[in-house]
Amino acid sequence: MKKILLVILAMAFIKIGYSQDYKFGKVSKKELEEQFYPLDSLANAAYLYKKRRRYVRLEARQLKLITNVHVRLKVYKKEGFNWSTININLLGQGAHTSENAYKFKAATYNLVNGVVEKTKLDKKDIFLEQKSDFLKVKKFTMPNVKEGSVLEWTYEIQSPYISNMDDILVQHKIPVKKLEEKVELLGWFNFNKRQKGYYPFKIHQSTKTNPSFQIANQVIEVLEENIPALKSEPYVNNMSNYAAALQFEVASIQAPDINMFQNFATSWEEIAKNALKSPSFGEQLNNTEHLEDDLKKLKLELTTTSAKIIAALEYVKSKIKWNGNFGQYCEKGIKKAFTEGAGNVADINLTLVAVLRELGLTAYPVLTSTRSNGIPLVPTVKGFNYVVVVVNTIEGKVLLDASEKYSLPNVLPLRALNWKGTIVSNNTNVDFVDLTSPIISNVEYNINYKIDEKGFIEGMNRKKYENLKAINYRNEKSNLDENELISTIEQDYNDIKILDFRLLNLDKISLPIIEMYKFEKEEGVEFIGDKMYFTPMLFAAINENPFKLEEREYPIDFGTPWQKKITSIIEIPKDYKIESLPEDIAVGMREELGEFIYSIKTDGNKIILQALIKINKGLVTANFYQEIKSFYKMIVDKSTEKIILTNKQHIR
Repeated sequence: MKKILLVILAMAFIKIGYSQDYKFGKVSKKELEEQFYPLDSLANAAYLYKKRRRYVRLEARQLKLITNVHVRLKVYKKEGFNWSTININLLGQGAHTSENAYKFKAATYNLVNGVVEKTKLDKKDIFLEQKSDFLKVKKFTMPNVKEGSVLEWTYEIQSPYISNMDDILVQHKIPVKKLEEKVELLGWFNFNKRQKGYYPFKIHQSTKTNPSFQIANQVIEVLEENIPALKSEPYVNNMSNYAAALQFEVASIQAPDINMFQNFATSWEEIAKNALKSPSFGEQLNNTEHLEDDLKKLKLELTTTSAKIIAALEYVKSKIKWNGNFGQYCEKGIKKAFTEGAGNVADINLTLVAVLRELGLTAYPVLTSTRSNGIPLVPTVKGFNYVVVVVNTIEGKVLLDASEKYSLPNVLPLRALNWKGTIVSNNTNVDFVDLTSPIISNVEYNINYKIDEKGFIEGMNRKKYENLKAINYRNEKSNLDENELISTIEQDYNDIKILDFRLLNLDKISLPIIEMYKFEKEEGVEFIGDKMYFTPMLFAAINENPFKLEEREYPIDFGTPWQKKITSIIEIPKDYKIESLPEDIAVGMREELGEFIYSIKTDGNKIILQALIKINKGLVTANFYQEIKSFYKMIVDKSTEKIILTNKQHIR
């Protein structure tokens, strides 16, 4: 009966969706009274209506891409308040080559004593923030937002970049009740279109004559209702990569009226050739006069390939700091970035290519996409937003990234570990390099502790971080002082108390990071009668299985192969004897995907535990999901299995 009622409610909700008035300002009491989204009661917010229309028009003898946006959004819970801040990215530089947003209307609606109350957004609360030379953000926060509010806004964007079509994003992190997307593609442009994601949707295509140019435009529409939210899952590099969407990229221009014919992303070779011709990419590699004096010294000091690679990497890091901006093309140019001491990723890594070549090495730039930007599966210009460096050596390819101050040869930051990169060499051939690192990200615990008769624990922990784990540690914690760092560890490890803390090698990036400290814990054991129960791994245990879904569609992305080693030596109280120990176990997954080894033994009044958890692939396909899920369940079960001690004085 309960299931039937839910179906009836859902069907009623769907019918309401067809009859709802979405004219701006026509927010109904029914929308405001709704306490949860009928098709997803856990949603903290939902798009009630999301409409966008894009077309090209002639204005003041200039072609402009016009985008009209209308959004109506319902906030159900406090966690949904973050949806009330709207950021509009605008590209370009200068009055005539920049995008701009106009015609803002926005209001928040609340139900107060049964009456709809409207609070308008004041124009003075719309701000413009300059993010970089070529990016600004227009942003505003909706006023008077409460649980139950309905927010509505409209605006128009005018852009001189008539071929720059953003994706039609069908799926979002919150549900969408009704979606209307319409794009009129100017007939002069041939677009590559690619549908992505796991949620199915229909694409409606037609043609329409453009009266301004007497050409036929291609019209693309996506009209969908009751789109479920994109649910977050653990170990996904970026959930947005798997959101249902329709992607556009201009492939060519055929405009006989203005005598313009040009091909763009037709092949990988064409992309590489265009990059080499670009004054913001290929031409930069010959602009090395400003480096000559420093490089003369390096040439005299360095003899081996390995030494040259490390020296070049550290030299560029010391001269140009990353300004936080991505980009496949230089933002300033390598000379200006060198002079100013800061630049984007391309400024830095193209400098590194130039330095390596001056040192006599075979080095090339590699076009890549960050994990947040998606994976370029087909020839694409738009799909790239990052550059790393590859050096060909006798031992094989070495990957470098000087934008990451803690990187090492073949140890790149996580943002750059995304499928394959396209090597841009000096000829028309294109090669690819695997960006998924084979180098294991390693964490090791060496825990020595003793337990007294009252269950009080005191001991010493030595924890080591290597490779990507060390990069992440340095990025996340190098700005913390010692007290902040100790407090973070104490909280992470269930409120242990740390004494005599030492941190080694934080600034010596070629060495692993070592944490060493004494610790105390008052409630690390459980007493039942004359028995003492405790988990031998203490804070090194994995207590929860992150894989909870019955099924999974997305790959499992660990970033790199990784391992966790735990050695624990436990001294038990003299008045207690061991009643029960966990059993040893050693298991592996098929195709050498991973292994788990758990070994425990005794030596007098000491218990010695050794455990190894190892995953041999950074990216695991979804067809292994059930096996990974079971593997983790076994680890959790074993990690939380307790040793049982019995008080000798109570044994008769």
